[in-house]
Amino acid sequence: MGPPASARARSPIARSSSAANRPNPQVGRRSSIYEARLERYEALVRSFAPRLDLVSPSDLDRFRPRHIDDSLRLLPLLDELPPGACVDVGSGAGLPGVPLAIARPDRWWNLVEPRTRRAAFLEEVVRELGLTAQVIVATAEGCAADPDLARTHVLATARALAAPEAATGLLRPLVAPGGTVAVFVGSEAQLPPEAEEWAEGLAIVRL
Repeated sequence: MGPPASARARSPIARSSSAANRPNPQVGRRSSIYEARLERYEALVRSFAPRLDLVSPSDLDRFRPRHIDDSLRLLPLLDELPPGACVDVGSGAGLPGVPLAIARPDRWWNLVEPRTRRAAFLEEVVRELGLTAQVIVATAEGCAADPDLARTHVLATARALAAPEAATGLLRPLVAPGGTVAVFVGSEAQLPPEAEEWAEGLAIVRL
């Protein structure tokens, strides 16, 4: 399911070269908002993690580098993609979808999570941070059977859904022609035959 009309990105307005070279006071403000939202997201994870088993206690001590920063490694790939909705399947604690939605508020995200308590946590995150996203309580297979979700995304990604080949198979039905599947893989994982290693620990399949 894509964004409502009010959430779709507007076309950028062309600016003259002289205007483009002027210092933009909004840049610093956007950066501050971005960091504040990442910090608030981390605080929410820390608050809910013990009750919902979002991440292990040891991972909480290094949540920013191990989970947030790792998720943000997909940002350059997002910049390569055409406009359109993205989907994070098996989102769990919101990884990688929430950090990416914070960093790129011009992208609509569907956060797919079958476990109701974790989905409720994601709803709280989306609401509190004002993300351009919605939470869908479903499995990957359920999304693939939904005509509003199947073959509608420019990017489908997962961080801990299944082994790389299985995860790729679950994500492919959600991607529109010309879109991309991106899965996070371990150092010893075997890549699907059609995948390319886009970056260390990241395998992509272009459709």
